[in-house]
Amino acid sequence: MVAVVVLALCTVGTVSGSDPAPGGADPGSYVWIAGIPFLHAIHEEPGGRFGDITEGGGRKAYTTGNFTPGDVKSFVCTDFATGEEYTVNATCRATGEHCYLFVEENRTVAESEIRDLTETFDHVVHPTITGTFGNETGIDEDPRVFILLLDIRDGPGGNVTDLSIVGYFDGSVENNLDVIFLDADARESEMSSTLAHEFQHLVHHSHDPHERTWVDEGCSGYAEYLCFASENRAKVRAFNRRPGTPLVVTDGRWARSEGEINQAHYGASFLWTLYHAENFGDRSGDPGRRAFFADLVAENRTGLAGIDATLATHGYPESFEDVFKRWVVANYLDAEGSDPPSGYAGINLTRYPQVAGHIDLTGEVGGVHSFPAADLLPWSAAYYEVGADDPDAVAYENTQDFWMEKVVNRNGEAVIVVSPLGDRGEVVLTVAESGENRTAAGSPG
Repeated sequence: MVAVVVLALCTVGTVSGSDPAPGGADPGSYVWIAGIPFLHAIHEEPGGRFGDITEGGGRKAYTTGNFTPGDVKSFVCTDFATGEEYTVNATCRATGEHCYLFVEENRTVAESEIRDLTETFDHVVHPTITGTFGNETGIDEDPRVFILLLDIRDGPGGNVTDLSIVGYFDGSVENNLDVIFLDADARESEMSSTLAHEFQHLVHHSHDPHERTWVDEGCSGYAEYLCFASENRAKVRAFNRRPGTPLVVTDGRWARSEGEINQAHYGASFLWTLYHAENFGDRSGDPGRRAFFADLVAENRTGLAGIDATLATHGYPESFEDVFKRWVVANYLDAEGSDPPSGYAGINLTRYPQVAGHIDLTGEVGGVHSFPAADLLPWSAAYYEVGADDPDAVAYENTQDFWMEKVVNRNGEAVIVVSPLGDRGEVVLTVAESGENRTAAGSPG
């Protein structure tokens, strides 16, 4: 068995609304799968199947040879239709500064494509990813990464996801190599974006193989953005349609998610990572923060604890919870063109998140309204819009004393953002247009 992180392309139209880029689909519209159970077992059980991996990311070293065009080598691959492993022979077609590019036997790939992909990795992907997330320590002693172009087996029949696998990273020791697998039939833009995404996984795994999926996938989405300006549009839109999708999820929950819910998880993680980059990291304008994500990747504490530790390392007083509160508000206000910290600088969210409720209290001073009960998951948010003569006079309370904050949108409506933070439960929000806030423990802050 192998541990893999996968990029798949939807073949049945599960994700919609993405705008095609010139010459093909927007890389941000790809459908990602990171729910392979083997990977999650590694994340959630330190040590797991990798007896030679330690918490600090140390690995047993395997010596490899130097390969030149014409050399033939075998690779262990994954059949995603059956879940089984199989072996292919492949020929080295190019040796770059940072990579070997192999092609499965009996596959025809144009020399121009070989050259472009090699140069893209050497001059765009490798320097950008290592400059942001740190150097990969590697499972072998070869300074180059292996890139294998092959016909990835992803169906028909047994592949219940109905997805076409564009590429994956193999984090196991089956090949004893740092290797990324790309589908030879994918478009060039798909390959390039996948290469950036999977190489970040390789770097992250080489330092911290137990990192939580939601953190690792956010970094890989950001890797696409850095290398190819991919805004992950389909995923972000899925999250916008489902803002109740929790940011922090167990690896198992991520693995079980499907369709638009799965995409919403990717969208949330990407936006969270971009928000950190713009406010605390390499895009904050502070050259001293360029190592923020490298420090996060090197931090062996995972999930929330790793983010708290990295913020502290860089001298920030904010905790994960503090940043989360700002982030859920920014996800609403960016649709109004707000800049950091109340929005994003690098992307524009063209729509407000789907609201959980809307009420118009205009002309009803003293009017009170209770929205239907909503079941909120930890580290999720719900947005309620309230029309009123004076939005500043809108008071609000909820039955769970969950955290809340009020903002005013461009339409002059009061918007109440509600989040259970680390709790969960069924909550009823009550609003009123009055002279003072009705809430106590649930007051903004």
